Amino acid sequence: MKKNILVFCLACLLIAWNAPACQAKPRNTASKTKLTRSESSAPTTRGRHWGFGLIIGDPTGITAKYWQNESIAYDFALGAQLAGAGVSAHADYLYHLCVFPEVPEAPMYVGGGLFLGGSSDVISTGGRGVVGMTYLFKEPFDVFMQLSPNLSLLPEVGFFFTFSIGVRIYI
Repeated sequence: MKKNILVFCLACLLIAWNAPACQAKPRNTASKTKLTRSESSAPTTRGRHWGFGLIIGDPTGITAKYWQNESIAYDFALGAQLAGAGVSAHADYLYHLCVFPEVPEAPMYVGGGLFLGGSSDVISTGGRGVVGMTYLFKEPFDVFMQLSPNLSLLPEVGFFFTFSIGVRIYI
């Protein structure tokens, strides 16, 4: 199972490698011509940089996202761990790619960050990768899903995957 998930993550990264970055380009609504790949409009949160919401998976709790620009964002989450009683938190750097130019409001993202989690007797920390997709609605909210391979470094070295889905509203 872990091998299949790893192959899926590598396939997503290969697709993302050839996708253009999401860059803001105004749409010409008067023209009926189809936009080319490089003219696709970028995802938008209507000028709002911060999104707050709920995440279900690992962790299950609250999430926040800060958009630095149309392609780069920072993702944070804090909540309960699914496996075992404890808490988990992560912070990620995300790079958004327009994999589907016909649907620029649904960018795929890749990135990485750090996680911290544990219970009263064991605390683990390490690095994580992120492969995901979000859909930004015209109103200022989004839904997302992501798969994260994690490399635990402390207290011992280990490898595991987490999956989560969620929703955020931008203010």
